[in-house]
Amino acid sequence: MEERRKIESLFQKYLDDECKPDEIRRLLQYFQLTKNEELLKTLVRRQSELINDSPRSTQGFESLLDTSFSKIKDAIAADKNKITSVPLYKLKWFRMSAAVAAIVLVCGAAFYFLHEKNERQIIAQNANNQPVKDIPAGRNNAVLTLDNGTTILLDTAANGTLAKQGNIKVLKLNGQIAYNKTGDMYAKPVYNTITTANGNQYQLILTDGSKVWLNSASSIRFPTAFTGNERKVEITGEAYFEVAKNPQKPFKVDFKNKAGEKDEIEVLGTHFNVNTYSDEPDMKTTLLEGSVKIKAGNKIEMLSPGQQARITSDGIEIKRNVDLDNVMAWKNGYFIFDNTDIYTLMRQVSRWYNVDVIYEGKITEEGFSGKISREVPLSKFIKVLQLNDVHVKTEGRKMIIGSAND
Repeated sequence: MEERRKIESLFQKYLDDECKPDEIRRLLQYFQLTKNEELLKTLVRRQSELINDSPRSTQGFESLLDTSFSKIKDAIAADKNKITSVPLYKLKWFRMSAAVAAIVLVCGAAFYFLHEKNERQIIAQNANNQPVKDIPAGRNNAVLTLDNGTTILLDTAANGTLAKQGNIKVLKLNGQIAYNKTGDMYAKPVYNTITTANGNQYQLILTDGSKVWLNSASSIRFPTAFTGNERKVEITGEAYFEVAKNPQKPFKVDFKNKAGEKDEIEVLGTHFNVNTYSDEPDMKTTLLEGSVKIKAGNKIEMLSPGQQARITSDGIEIKRNVDLDNVMAWKNGYFIFDNTDIYTLMRQVSRWYNVDVIYEGKITEEGFSGKISREVPLSKFIKVLQLNDVHVKTEGRKMIIGSAND
């Protein structure tokens, strides 16, 4: 029992990338023995359930595990000298599929990538690759620009009242901005802007109680108090809204389309996400709750929950039964990919880690699927790309993407 506890602890150290070479050797040799295979199955299954929130106890999973264990033994027998320097996920025999994805846990990060092929051989990393200088994940930060042009860096600003805009107090509390009415409103609206750079995100609460989450490389311009018969804001980039209900005063979101013209979303009270990044193929509005009206030029469409409006050069295209978890992944702290091409994937990486991406040589056309925490540093993300035959070189904040087979 004591030995089992030590092995379980060592297995976790391996997942956390904390194993020394002699510990890796001990771990592999322990699981080489037939009598210990059931423990490895248990540990792998446990990690799979932690990632996917559902047990993988199918016959196919057991068969793939058995095959993997046989390959482990063969690899150890073939070259024992390499055991100390070759982690499990780098062995050439190690194949990746939906059933065994949980086995390929890269240094303890609770995430995985799956090529759309049922099985794909993992290519060992080039021994000549230079160590990757780590870049941390994005953080909670933004710049607040007041009506008079004064700017406030929000991550270093102290909690409490940051400024007064007319009869509105601008407050910072627990990493978000809120606007608090202290008296009668001025007739002339006072506008503020919150801007996030690459690698930043932020949350604010407007004077009507509506909540807004800003993704990286985004902005929102808004009146500190809503006067008149509507509530209107302007955004760039990506934002998620939870709008306070007020049937007498509809909420409107303006954004510029690809042609530089303003399009509009009109709501009464609802939850929705707007993606207007200029480097994305389409502008997308996705509805979670309530209803919204999309105006693009002279075209108007109504959205129901679970639907997405895509503004293209041809007008408004409605997509039904959208994967809302995928759309909201950024707000919930994840990257989620579903047969996503490398270019779409890397646009998200570029914005969140504040890196420039360059493509060289033959680029894979296969899609990627998986779920990754947005809290992991860039090095973890790069390891997964390398495990999936994507060659990555880094030069400061530049990522050069190619094929590992080039």
